[in-house]
Amino acid sequence: MKRQHGKRNILWGGSFLLLLLILSACNNSNDTVSESQAEESGKTVQYTTITGEQVEIPAIPKRVVYIGQTIGDFLAMNLSVVGNNLPQDVPSYYEGKLDGIVNVGNPGDLEVILTLKPDLIINGYYKAEADHHVALSKIATTIPFNPALPYTERVKEIGRIFGKQEEAAQLITKFETQSKEMFDKFQLAEGETATVFYQLGKSLYAMGDRNFGAIIYGGNGYAVPPAIQKNILDQQGISFLDISEELIPEYASDNIFVLVQDNDESRTEADRLLQSPLWGTLPAVQKGKVYVVSNEWNTDNLLALEQLYKKLPEWMHKQ
Repeated sequence: MKRQHGKRNILWGGSFLLLLLILSACNNSNDTVSESQAEESGKTVQYTTITGEQVEIPAIPKRVVYIGQTIGDFLAMNLSVVGNNLPQDVPSYYEGKLDGIVNVGNPGDLEVILTLKPDLIINGYYKAEADHHVALSKIATTIPFNPALPYTERVKEIGRIFGKQEEAAQLITKFETQSKEMFDKFQLAEGETATVFYQLGKSLYAMGDRNFGAIIYGGNGYAVPPAIQKNILDQQGISFLDISEELIPEYASDNIFVLVQDNDESRTEADRLLQSPLWGTLPAVQKGKVYVVSNEWNTDNLLALEQLYKKLPEWMHKQ
């Protein structure tokens, strides 16, 4: 019995030694990965900007300042952003998502950005604020970005910047699938059109295929009305048009979405418009195909899309 007990001790001791060796090997492996990641984070890669300029950017950007209105794209892709010109009125889809991001203001306070020690600045105001773009580039590598592009193009570009092309492609496929599923529920007739009007104070705008328009138009969605196509989409550099009320019938179509800015003046003007005799003559109104939407959803950033493809059918059904 004693000899067997001694044998068990020897076996247990050998097993314990083997376990220590395995744990040691695992720890060494983890150290190697960490060192590799540390080396990788210090590397730079060549990047061709949207303006055709060749620049070096961090291979793995860690402290990014993004100046633009589509911060939801970066958040949905789990990318590290330390500073942004955050919205004054935080939309519902951003609640709890902006913690830890410093508000750098518009078009980006240089002193605030300097304190953030960014390794990359992505500037969506590079055209409107050319001198400011130069000043930003003295803080860190600064690249131009176009937040007004449809989300598919923005996400592809973000994928290129962060070396996450595969993840970007997967996200685009995901949202295109959700878009198709939503419009399948609508059972649109062939060529069925929709118009987006935007009430901002006393001004009324006909909207093109950006922001909310990017969601309702496209391969799966509504057709574009002729007046929107001719006067907005076919015109260089125009994404919306200020119109008088007399022109509403020209731009109206089978379905009408009315975006309303969240303030008293805009709501009052929208209520007046929707009760006006002219509005009552529109076929979409007479058929009950008018849908009022809060302006916070006038976007196609990815965090908004996460909810919008589910919420839009619900809103339309209720109205």
